[in-house]
Amino acid sequence: MRITIKKIAAELGLSHSTVSRVLNDKQSDLVSPRTRERILQAAQRMGYRPNRHAQALKGDTTQLLGVFLPDGKDYFFRQVLTHLRALTEQSGYELLSFPSSLEQVSENWLRLLHWDLDGVFVFDYLFYSEGLWEALVVHNGYIPPMVGLCSHHSRLKDHVTLDFRPAMEALLRHFAAQGCRRVGYMGRAENFHPEEQRFAVYAQFLEAQGLEPIHFPLPETDDLSRSAREELIAYLRAGRPLPDALFCQNDEMALGAYRALHEAGVAVPENVLLSGCDDIPYIRYLETPLTSLSLPAEAICQQGWRLLLNRMQNPDSPPAQVTLEASLVVRDSTRRYPGGSPSIPGGESPL
Repeated sequence: MRITIKKIAAELGLSHSTVSRVLNDKQSDLVSPRTRERILQAAQRMGYRPNRHAQALKGDTTQLLGVFLPDGKDYFFRQVLTHLRALTEQSGYELLSFPSSLEQVSENWLRLLHWDLDGVFVFDYLFYSEGLWEALVVHNGYIPPMVGLCSHHSRLKDHVTLDFRPAMEALLRHFAAQGCRRVGYMGRAENFHPEEQRFAVYAQFLEAQGLEPIHFPLPETDDLSRSAREELIAYLRAGRPLPDALFCQNDEMALGAYRALHEAGVAVPENVLLSGCDDIPYIRYLETPLTSLSLPAEAICQQGWRLLLNRMQNPDSPPAQVTLEASLVVRDSTRRYPGGSPSIPGGESPL
């Protein structure tokens, strides 16, 4: 049974308007401190929750925010969701997550747009999905303020760009400095295109240096470690030439590749240099700690929340963009030379 203002008023023997003033924070200074405290205590005891849709119809904010993000168990997206929720709750907002697989992205996007949300965070690369931007353009209802996260070529006026180029180029130079001529790239199959910045940097670098690319596309799956392991084992069993170095689009894939190479008796880094992306906490505790691109998840969330707050409070303010860079953290999985490569000193090295 939903607890309403009317039920609280009846419980306390007060008028509906008095209780409403306190719980909706409208003219609450007209209510005595003692009565206000009684109302707040009763609301907490009875489990009162404000009717956000009714507030929205009256022109008030709902204190609801949405985040539209890829479905799955990717560590980075879970990390961002945790940071966003902590930041927004500190300001009295409730964050609703709308995860989506690529097959349902337009359907779930329309579902989000039908909520009365004060603002929305969007993982911007989802706009490359067919029909998503068009669904936003033709939507007849209210469109809340939006901020794109991890954008590269955003169509939204406010966005936080995550720049992989410096870190990715540093990693590829590190590979080349150790004599790597065949460089593998492992990622989701749909990300082997120029709009995916890491892949674009990889393709451009290998072409410029005359290096041989080897692609390891993975199908859409909830278990990327298992998929990476199976893909690499199948490749090795087919007798195909090993890459000299392998970059994996996230650390879950890198862990699966690490396991496959170990099972096949292929030594890391002696036979294959191996790197991931996201710098998840436990990859540094492997027998051979993994090199990874480290992403500033907390800073992305802080800047995204700052931009969204500004847009909600100042709808006509000029467009705002922030660019943050990934960084390369070099560990033993990409050190073929004793003490490091000629260009990388020994120990864990953030670049």
